[in-house]
Parts: sequence; C-alpha cells; structure tokens
Amino acid sequence: MPSCPLRRGILPVVQTPFDAHGRIDEQSLVRLVHATLDAGACGLLVPAVASEVDSLSADERLRILTLVLDAAAGRVPILAGCSSPDPAESVRLALAARRLGAAAFLAAVPQSCYHDPSGTLPFFESIAARADLPLVIQDLEWSGPGLSITVIEQLAARLPTLCGLKIETVPAGPKYTQVRRAIGPGFFIAGGWAAPQMIEALDRGVDAMIPECSMVPVYDAVFQLHQSGHRARAAELFRSLLPVLAYSNQEIRTSIAFFKRLLVRKGIFECEFLRGQPFPWDEFNSRIAGELIRHYLDLESSCRPSQ
Repeated sequence: MPSCPLRRGILPVVQTPFDAHGRIDEQSLVRLVHATLDAGACGLLVPAVASEVDSLSADERLRILTLVLDAAAGRVPILAGCSSPDPAESVRLALAARRLGAAAFLAAVPQSCYHDPSGTLPFFESIAARADLPLVIQDLEWSGPGLSITVIEQLAARLPTLCGLKIETVPAGPKYTQVRRAIGPGFFIAGGWAAPQMIEALDRGVDAMIPECSMVPVYDAVFQLHQSGHRARAAELFRSLLPVLAYSNQEIRTSIAFFKRLLVRKGIFECEFLRGQPFPWDEFNSRIAGELIRHYLDLESSCRPSQ
C-alpha cells in the first residue's frame, strides 16, 4: 500500500462558480480557494459531485484543476477528481492531473458495479495499470451500503496505487470502522455526504471529512477541538450546524444551491448560477435559507476568535 500524500483534517470539495451566462467565473474560484485555505482546509478536492462535475467538459475540468493548483500554490495537497464511467477517460484525466501537480486522484465506483460487483476490480485495475498517481476510490451509493468489505479488501490487495477510500454510503459510520479494521491504520479514510454524522466519524477515527467549502471555518474548529481531546466542546459546536445540514442534505442539488447562496452572501461568489434546470427557489425555501445563512454566519463569527 503506498503512502498517502493527503493530510488529516477538513478536505473540502471546491464548488464551481458560474457567471449569469453559465461560464466559469475564474475570479470567484480563486477567491474561494484562498478563503478556504485561510479557514484551515488541509487539502482540496476538485472537481467532484459538489462541483457540478457532470455539467463540466473534460477541458473545463482540467482548467478548474489548473486554477485551483495555481491558487493553492503548494500550501496543501490537491486531490484531483477524475471520475468517469469510462476508465480510459479517468486515465486521461489522472495523467493530466499528475502533469499539473495534483498529489492524488479520486475515481468513483461506477453505479453499474453496485449491481454487478464482479466488474469493480477489473474497472479499477484498468485505471491503476495506466495511471500511477496515488488513487482514492469514492464509494458513493446514495441510499445503499456501497462496496462490500470483501471487494474493498480485494482492491487493496490488487491495486498498488490505492491509498484511500471516500465512503459515502448508508450507513457510513460502521463502514468506517470495518474498513479500518480490514485494511489497517495506514489507509486513508474520508467521509463526505454523511457530514451530519461528523462526530461519529471522528470518534471512529476517520482521517478527513470532505464537505463543501462554504462552512470550513466551523468544520475545522470542530475537527481541531475533537483532535485536541475536547470532544464535548466539539460536539456542542457541531450541533449548532445541524439545522443547516438538515436543510442542505435533503438531496444534492439542494445542497449545491444552498451553499452557492451562502458563498454569494459571504462575498466569495458573484452569482448563484447552477447549470441545468434552475433551482426552484420560492418565497418559502428562500426564507428558510436566509434564516439558516444568518444562523451560520453568526456561528462562524462566534468561533473565529478561537482559531
């Protein structure tokens, strides 16, 4: 198993800012990187689901990665999102990410492999054989258990570049522990969509949480409190985030839309634009979102002096 170049802490997904015409807003993207690193992020993942990656062309994906790497300027390792149902496309993206200077790359399990697990190992073997950058596999099944421990053990035994797993399954908590026991302490384990269970994840010893970039100041404060032995204080602070997470984690597009609105309110993004169908904001969810954004900004302000 290779040494993982990623660090422990909060390793968020970089959202993609668009202008009102749907073009990538490069200035807002650079502002987001600087603000997120200043808030304590231990690395960045880009692009991934929260980046609206399905709406990005291959050239746009690499342009965004280039901008993030340049803006980060070596302050933290960058995890390049290279997921594709086509392994050849993942390889092309991973090789480009290596040339650009990414520390590792992320590739998601194709959804077809959850229906036919026998295809999982061949899929990732075809990628790992041609892209020797350290690999993190994204085990994302929105409403299911994801890969079995047996398959994960096979991947760890057969893929020489595999260094970690981003676990986003239902439930996630017990799986963190099962993977740690099966693969060992040197294997990088991260949580993502199960952010509302962050304290459980930290109790179980995950190396990193991968939320979005908008709330990194509070996520990092929770992580630092927990790691320094102040679990009760970490849990108390985290509970203040739960109303926000209860709203944002209804489904992924709500999450993307809400956190873009928060980034606009923070002065980091110029525009809330999402590609595809406009998000259905109305007077009711707009009011709730506004209340929760005010709540979050007050919370972020209150924990800033402790950083």
